[in-house]
Amino acid sequence: MGKAKKVHGALCTKVNCLSQLEMDNFIIHQQARQYQWSGDCFLSVKSFYNGLANYNVGYKDYCINHDSFLVLNECTKYHLTIDTANETESFCVFFSPEFVSGVVSEHFSSDIQLLDFNPNTKQKGIHFLERKYKHEGLVSSWLLEGKKRLSNSKSTLEHDEFYHQLLNALIAQNGTALKEAEKLSLKKKSTRVEIYQRIYCARDFIDNNYRANLALSDIARVAALSENHLLRCFKQVFGLSPFKYLSKLRIQEACRQIGQTDKPISEIAKEVGYSSMSNFSHYFKSVTGKAPSCYKLGDI
Repeated sequence: MGKAKKVHGALCTKVNCLSQLEMDNFIIHQQARQYQWSGDCFLSVKSFYNGLANYNVGYKDYCINHDSFLVLNECTKYHLTIDTANETESFCVFFSPEFVSGVVSEHFSSDIQLLDFNPNTKQKGIHFLERKYKHEGLVSSWLLEGKKRLSNSKSTLEHDEFYHQLLNALIAQNGTALKEAEKLSLKKKSTRVEIYQRIYCARDFIDNNYRANLALSDIARVAALSENHLLRCFKQVFGLSPFKYLSKLRIQEACRQIGQTDKPISEIAKEVGYSSMSNFSHYFKSVTGKAPSCYKLGDI
């Protein structure tokens, strides 16, 4: 695990290298406005609130805020940057390899093996799909619960249960993601998993840049895929082409602004990426079934 560079704030550095770590799970729950760190560590879940954090993992970039969390495997090298005007709150959970091995062993054991449980018989940990996940489901529920309760809790039992519950939720989520990856018409599992992760990088890029005039080549470059391959695989995973996904994002944001602000519709159209009102009206109606002037919050 590499050394942390603390520029400003109170994000703590638990250790300087893995050899100094006790083989225990741990949590980093701190706040900072500016912070940088490079290295690798345990299997971990990264979540941030009241701000955002940027991760560079090889050629992939992830922007994590209150809407999302990131899963990274043991030994994955990454660079973390926080640079925000306000304090960004971290809640990052790290699972030791020994702990992961024990929990995974139980998931893949038969009933007889569970009855004859031998704590010294462990499997290797599984490889989790590394990607940004939107906050929903059990993993998110446990992250929020842990953030709320564990900082002031001195109970070892409460912490132990939390680690088990969160890792079990991660394993279930990983199984769901692997099933989704099977939508890709690729024979080799390792290839499907890698392409799946790249397609999600492409989606994350669209999410972060939907107001811009994106080209297919921009999105393909982020995913390190050819334009044709990206187009085919994106539709297989999400059921929409990149353009239709982009249009849906823009219109959803337009709907939110129409329902929650007093901005003129022409201003909202520009803010979500449309330079032409006729184009905006066309795509708005294609998504919602109504003209912008007739839309009410809650219609879609």
